[in-house]
Amino acid sequence: MKKILVPVDFSATAENAADYATDLAHGIGARVELLNVFQVPEFSPAAASLVWPLDEYKLIEDDAKKALGKLVEKVEEKYKKAHHELGFKAEVFGRLVCGEVEKEVGKYFTECKMNLVVAGLNRADKLTKTLMGSVARKIIEQEIPVLLIPAGYSFKKPKKIAFATDFSHSDVSVLCTLAEFAKPFNADILITHTGNSKSEPEGYKHTTEDFLNRVADRVNYRNIYYRHINSERIKDGLDWIVENGQIDILTMVHRKHSFFHQLLKGSYTLNMSDHIQIPLLVLPPSHNVPM
Repeated sequence: MKKILVPVDFSATAENAADYATDLAHGIGARVELLNVFQVPEFSPAAASLVWPLDEYKLIEDDAKKALGKLVEKVEEKYKKAHHELGFKAEVFGRLVCGEVEKEVGKYFTECKMNLVVAGLNRADKLTKTLMGSVARKIIEQEIPVLLIPAGYSFKKPKKIAFATDFSHSDVSVLCTLAEFAKPFNADILITHTGNSKSEPEGYKHTTEDFLNRVADRVNYRNIYYRHINSERIKDGLDWIVENGQIDILTMVHRKHSFFHQLLKGSYTLNMSDHIQIPLLVLPPSHNVPM
C-alpha cells in the first residue's frame, strides 16, 4: 500500500480519521492525501437554471483551500510531536475538488491510483452529509477498499485483525491482500465464520476444512487462525467477536448477495458506531488493489 485517501469535511471526526491514516501510513510506508470536496449552495428547483456567480464560487473555493491547508499543517504537527524521535517526515498532502462527495472520491481514487480510503465514522445519531448515510454506502458500493474509523478512536498498532467469511472462493484472494496489510505490523489474522454447525455437522466440517486448506496453500502468511462463532444470526456473531474477540480491526467483504450486502442494506454498518468502537475495513471481492 502506497497511497491512502482521506475524505475530509473539517469536522472533528474527519480530522481524527486523518490522524489515524497518518499513523497507519508510517507503519506501512505510505503517503496520505486529504481530499476535500466542496459544494456550492443548493438552489431550489425553481432556480435550478441559475448560474452561481464566479466571484462567490471563488470565495467558497478559497475558504475551503485555507481550511484544508490548516488541516494539513495541524495533522503534520501532531504527527511530529508523536514521532519526533524518529526523524521521519510524514507525507501528507491536501487536494481540493468541487462536486458530489461519493463521485469525486471514487474518481480521485481511480485516477490517482490510490490504495485505501480512510474515512471517519460518526455516531448514528450525528450523521453528516459528507461521510455517512447514503454517501458512505455509495463509496462502498463502488467496490473501493474503505477503512471506517469510529469517532474519537486513536490509532494503535493492530495486533489482531478479524476477517468475517462466508467461505466464498474469492475470500481466499482477499485474504492474500489482507495478509500484505497485516505483515508490517506482524498482526494476527483471525478468520471467523458465523453459523449453526450443529444443523449439518459433516457438511460444515468439510466446507471449513476445504476453505482453510485453500487458505494454507495460497496465503503466504503464518499468523492466521480460525474461529467458529455459533449463532443463528450473523449480526449477533459479528457483535460477539467485536466485543469478546480482543480484535483491533474487523474486516468484511462487500459483494452483492453476500451477508455483508444484506447487513449494509439494513443500515447495520452505518449504525454500528453505536456499539462498535474499532475500525471496520470493508474490501471488495477479489480485491486486486495492492495494499
